Amino acid sequence: DVYKRQRVDSTQIASNIRTMSRLQLLVEVLQRVHRMLKEIDQKRYAEEFAPYTQGSSGQYTYRVKVSETGEHLHRIGELMAKLVRELSTNYAAEDTYQVLRRVFEEHFVVECDSAASPTAEQTSLRSKEGEELSASSLQSPDDPEATYRQKHGQDHKGYVTNVTETCAPESDLQLIVKVQTEPNNTDDAAMLAEALPDLIERTDVNQVYTDGAYNSPAVDDIMREHQIEQIQTAIRGRKPPRDKLGLEDFTWETNADGKPQMVTCPHGQHVPVTPGRKAHRLCATFQAPDCESCPWVEQCPTKRLKRKFKQVLRFSQHQVDLALRRQRSARARASGQDLRAAVEATVRSVKHPFGNGKVPVRGKSRVSMLLTGSAAMYNVRQIHRHQIRHKTADIGQKDSQKAVGYAFRQSFVSFLTSLYTHLQ
Repeated sequence: DVYKRQRVDSTQIASNIRTMSRLQLLVEVLQRVHRMLKEIDQKRYAEEFAPYTQGSSGQYTYRVKVSETGEHLHRIGELMAKLVRELSTNYAAEDTYQVLRRVFEEHFVVECDSAASPTAEQTSLRSKEGEELSASSLQSPDDPEATYRQKHGQDHKGYVTNVTETCAPESDLQLIVKVQTEPNNTDDAAMLAEALPDLIERTDVNQVYTDGAYNSPAVDDIMREHQIEQIQTAIRGRKPPRDKLGLEDFTWETNADGKPQMVTCPHGQHVPVTPGRKAHRLCATFQAPDCESCPWVEQCPTKRLKRKFKQVLRFSQHQVDLALRRQRSARARASGQDLRAAVEATVRSVKHPFGNGKVPVRGKSRVSMLLTGSAAMYNVRQIHRHQIRHKTADIGQKDSQKAVGYAFRQSFVSFLTSLYTHLQ
């Protein structure tokens, strides 16, 4: 039962890459292309590469004035276009060439101008504006999978790690049950949707506590299919107007599959839910005489039928899912018990060994393994503390310090033994 309630949170993880400006990134790619070339090709392109091979990429950008950046970007774009075109025959299979091609396509646009001549088509090259650059564009040649994201006004380059932990109030031992690492432009809700099938199979989860970033139609579908309640501290999206009633103000009765069967309005009318005229639409019809005496008739989302003396409420399954999530969120706030909050401390413990959240490795697979290992060590510490608490309770308050000291020595000896074995 301790696994049935779980809480989720994500955190930004920085890859072990340099923070480079756009210009420095492009110069760094050119320098690596130059090192990739065979000697005969280095001599062939010596004149074109000369401005970019004198010193490091950082030294090149240091000499460039801000007002001249656009001009330098344009010259680099023209050289990259030439290299992409001419080197494909002999270097297409090289990783460095593929990085060159990717960076060129991400940072530059080749535009056609057919107005210059009725018979010939001319092309022009321009560098993309900042808002045209994708968050998934290359951040460093050393880590092609790292992405860019701006969160709470701060820039992040690297990955996002999603942590799922048990949160049973009746247990004093909570453990991490899943760790996910993805490029940091991955949506939190997408990671939850990906994690749920595995969590359902391994843990029989039936309640998930999240913050406001974890809702989506895909998550709703999985939650409804497996009868799992999602309880959010907030809900992403447009807030319902205060002067109008919303679907969350109605009382819903659903079947085992989470489909609405009956609905009760705030005034007490209890009516069945029926399929709408369009696919994936539902409706509920209320009696107009009762609606006329309702004190919320002006704020009600129902619509009056023209030919029948009835009020109809039209909605979709996902709108009902949202309404039910709003109701669960309101009940959780009213209870004064926030089961999700403690997961933030867990996440901090997982990334704390890495200064400023920057790991010493690159690449999604390595970052994922490192964070999974850190989460495993967190679980070991949790279990160790749990055992000490129970040993202390069994021995008694008088001998508690002796028990803690003994347990620590035993665990330290075990650690040294395992370390020695590993080094051997």
